[in-house]
Amino acid sequence: MAVQPCHRAIDVVLRLSVPRDAAGDLHAGVRDKLAGRDGVDVERVDVVALRPRLNDLTVEVHASLRLAPDAEADDLTEIVGVHEARPR
Repeated sequence: MAVQPCHRAIDVVLRLSVPRDAAGDLHAGVRDKLAGRDGVDVERVDVVALRPRLNDLTVEVHASLRLAPDAEADDLTEIVGVHEARPR
């Protein structure tokens, strides 16, 4: 039986794009984008800024995440649509 590594808690500031046609509300769109990456569990998302664009919404969020031991906040920028990620 494989032992799952413990995830560590981190608070981050993110700037990302969420499609206008995303299912659910804006928070759900942010959660879906972040949770789509292995090793990332989303605990809390607070939208602090919003800029509408033609096909998407650019948002700045403060998020509480749990990351896999080998992941860093900077790694979140590898997710399509995440423009900036830094510890808060």
